[in-house]
Amino acid sequence: MTVGIYIIIILILGYFSVYLRERYLNLKWLVPFTWLGIFIHESAHALFCLLTGGKVINFHVTAREGYITHFRPRVPVIGPLVTAIAPLIFSLIIIGILNHFWLKTSLGVTSFNIWENFINVVYALNPLTWPAWVLLIIFLNIGVMMGPSVEDLKSIWLLVLLSFFIHSQSLAQVLSLVIAMIIVNVILFLLILLIKYFFQRRKGYYRVSHY
Repeated sequence: MTVGIYIIIILILGYFSVYLRERYLNLKWLVPFTWLGIFIHESAHALFCLLTGGKVINFHVTAREGYITHFRPRVPVIGPLVTAIAPLIFSLIIIGILNHFWLKTSLGVTSFNIWENFINVVYALNPLTWPAWVLLIIFLNIGVMMGPSVEDLKSIWLLVLLSFFIHSQSLAQVLSLVIAMIIVNVILFLLILLIKYFFQRRKGYYRVSHY
């Protein structure tokens, strides 16, 4: 597959992950665990804006949301595009570094097959080992790290089209790993959502039965 296919899958899954978190998972205990993803996402926007000649006038990150306000980058066309897709680029660099120095030994990830990487990721979640807990934090944040906003999607369509002409096995391996991680992220969010609704229904039933 071309790099573009992987990028499309990442953008769709990332957007769905962000939607789940913002729409249904505003839970007090979960919010602190996903702060890192918001911070990385907005930091990437700010960094690439500065690198392309822009000026950041407001950087706002909380445990629930984040945004930056900036002047348009001085580099024409490329500046706004790179700034918009910055969270994806920055997160790929982070995952690529982790994969090269650590995840290959922890997960055995050497494939560009999404299903194989997904299986390796799931098998690596051994709660008795500390790397599994580090991975869990990554999984909870990976969606919001990469997930584009509506405004981001409006700005990056040209770069997404260009990515269909890129063929790189090394990049495909990293992208495949990222997709596997976001799938785990979405599954975790759906499980948390089911547990949330289960306890809400039990709480409602308890109130009715003791009225």
